[in-house]
Amino acid sequence: MDINVNVIPDFMSMILTLLAFLVLLFGLRKLLYKPVSKALRDRQDNIQKNIDEAKTSKEEALALKEQYENRIQEAKKESQGIVEQGRKRGEEVREDIILEAKEEANNIIEKARREIQVEKEKAMLDVQMQAGEMAVLIASKIVEQNIDMAKQQDLINQFVDEVGTREWQN
Repeated sequence: MDINVNVIPDFMSMILTLLAFLVLLFGLRKLLYKPVSKALRDRQDNIQKNIDEAKTSKEEALALKEQYENRIQEAKKESQGIVEQGRKRGEEVREDIILEAKEEANNIIEKARREIQVEKEKAMLDVQMQAGEMAVLIASKIVEQNIDMAKQQDLINQFVDEVGTREWQN
């Protein structure tokens, strides 16, 4: 058995191998390269489209965020304005209540003064009537007793001492 080993390949085998390689290369290029390239391009376009959409969405989200932050700031300002208006209105109401209370107190004081004046006048009339009655009583007691000047003075002094008690009316 003789085995023959060649270090350099046979020329015809080389050409056939090269030819088979080229056929395989063109066949694969036609069958695989174009569809794979197209799929890769489509995928790249899809990824780029998604990236662009993400950028657009991010920009829109940032714009919306800015709008919401502006609205929040406006709402805070408005709420502060409302609180300030409420505080001012509360102060006005408080001042109105204090003013009404002062007016009512002044009216009560004035009414009390008028009532005091009326009572004072009634008391003066009462005192005048009692003084008149006293004068009549003194005169009647003096007339009842036939007395001299010293006795009359003693009687007046006794009557003045009895004034304020009920004894003089008896």
